Amino acid sequence: MPPTRYRVVEQGRRLVVIDNWTGGPVQNTARPPEMPGERRRALQAPPPAPAPARPAPRSELRGRYAGGEGLSFTTARWFDNEGPRTIRVSQDGQTQLGIVLIVMLVVGGFFIAIIGWPIALVLAFLVLNPKVRGGLRTAATTWLTALDANEG
Repeated sequence: MPPTRYRVVEQGRRLVVIDNWTGGPVQNTARPPEMPGERRRALQAPPPAPAPARPAPRSELRGRYAGGEGLSFTTARWFDNEGPRTIRVSQDGQTQLGIVLIVMLVVGGFFIAIIGWPIALVLAFLVLNPKVRGGLRTAATTWLTALDANEG
């Protein structure tokens, strides 16, 4: 194996790279030599164009300000086959939505308090079944489509 071209030695508490071919320290040539007028061109060059600004996200009006009256909400994919979409609910739909929520709370409370938590666990395993979950999601999509004030 031929001898290496460079070696590192300590000179005055500093490490210096010595070129064995020339016998002297290696010159730092990390940057290529500057061409005439290059610095002036770099100073006169126009600054790079700024990146285009992202448009501000539009906020959906909710509550009584959604289209004048009623409320709106955005559905999610886990309970709506057509989601995510914004559902605008009319005054009649709000009444229907309130009744459904109250019934769900009463029925859920009945299962947990009266029948007991083992039945709630059985119902949870039924909901985790993909076929049951798909049927519930289809029913929810149909109901939300009928509830939507935009659709009719």
